[in-house]
Amino acid sequence: MLASSLTALRLTLHILAATVWVGGQLTLAGLVPTLRDAGEGVVTAAAKAFSRLAWPAYVVLILTGLWNYTTFNLNDVSVAWKIVLAVKITVALFAGLSTFLHQRAKSRGQVAFWGSVSGISAIAALTLGVFLAG
Repeated sequence: MLASSLTALRLTLHILAATVWVGGQLTLAGLVPTLRDAGEGVVTAAAKAFSRLAWPAYVVLILTGLWNYTTFNLNDVSVAWKIVLAVKITVALFAGLSTFLHQRAKSRGQVAFWGSVSGISAIAALTLGVFLAG
């Protein structure tokens, strides 16, 4: 059976936003060494450009995640599924917070720490979403 048009739209938007949010972080992290070699301020400029894409994608993730939630009858899912959902929501919110802290970090160590936490938590939220998909 094929998904309805509305389901396809909801899931496409959610996956596309995750691609930008998570995939963009991984891509940018991989490019940082090359960008540093390109000159002073190039990493910062690239990070700011990515931010203009990433934050709207994060908002779409949150909104479509809420939309996804409304499609489930919680009486029809297991306790384990509900626990994974609660953990995913927590991790997704923490991914946003850690990204916010990464962008405002002052020292190189703080930038590295919060960037790592942001990337790991984004990947964890994505993985938990895969478990929820069944």
